[in-house]
Amino acid sequence: MPEIWRPILIVLCAFCVQFAGFVLPAMAEADYPTRPVRVIVPYPAAGGTDVIARPMAERLSRSLGQQFVIENRGGAGGALGAELLTKAAPDGYTIMMTPQTPIVVLPSLRKMGYNAATDFVPIARMSEVITGFAVHPSLGVNTLQEFIALAKREPGKYVVVSAGVGTITHLRGEMLKLMAGIDLLHVPYKGNGEALPDLLAGNVHAMFEAVVFPHVKAGKLTLLAVVDDVRHPDFPNTPTIKESGFPDFDMPIWFVAVAPRGTPEPIIAKLHREISTIHSDPDFIARQMALGMRVYPKAETPEEIRARMAAQTIVFADVIKRAEVVAE
Repeated sequence: MPEIWRPILIVLCAFCVQFAGFVLPAMAEADYPTRPVRVIVPYPAAGGTDVIARPMAERLSRSLGQQFVIENRGGAGGALGAELLTKAAPDGYTIMMTPQTPIVVLPSLRKMGYNAATDFVPIARMSEVITGFAVHPSLGVNTLQEFIALAKREPGKYVVVSAGVGTITHLRGEMLKLMAGIDLLHVPYKGNGEALPDLLAGNVHAMFEAVVFPHVKAGKLTLLAVVDDVRHPDFPNTPTIKESGFPDFDMPIWFVAVAPRGTPEPIIAKLHREISTIHSDPDFIARQMALGMRVYPKAETPEEIRARMAAQTIVFADVIKRAEVVAE
């Protein structure tokens, strides 16, 4: 080859490499998905996470033309499913839909088989659970401040229940205790299904959960506060917990879609856009609201979700440390 052509060929090769760097990701975004996508739900089937994940998977299947198949992999409070995701190929064909527990709460409770800050790529924040703090009517209180006054008069007498040690419902109770300066007895159950009957029977006294709302409507429980940024439309006269004197009470239960580290950015961007579009559908919003979920029409960007995860990790870690919570 004449020497005169060598510099020209080097320049052309460099151009082709650069051109491929722009074109191939664009092609990946345009073609994705070309086969079914596995959606890991790190909790058992028919649980609360399924209420979020399955409708979203169905909508993504319709809009993207490939099946988004739910795979329930419960265990270890969500950690087993999260670990499974870290072992998946970062190609966009395995994602996870989960509450923030495995990636925000669990790392502060015990050693995990993954690094929550680096092993997951956020796609979009999904729905947020609207919950309430309710008590048995036998206590004779109608506001959160009245309950706090009652608890201060008789420290350690009143029982707040949760779905288990280290769950967000448990940590909410610990945060209230710390902020209000009260002593409540925490009794963990294996789930809400076991805790609720004891609350309805008056065997225990208080609970932070979404399952309380139907029983408040039926007059079997008294709602003292709503754990949300705004008042519940079905209970407009009940203040939020922030309105009740705790403006720094920030412990929501929100759901997020994540992918393994290394998943191509164009695929993340495409999934984010699709979820954002679904979130803007009034019918989807109404259906989620009927299930006790709030949908935010503007899905947060991956960068915003990372910031949220980091901030919430600090909040949960602080409560876990100050309340001396030890994982079972």
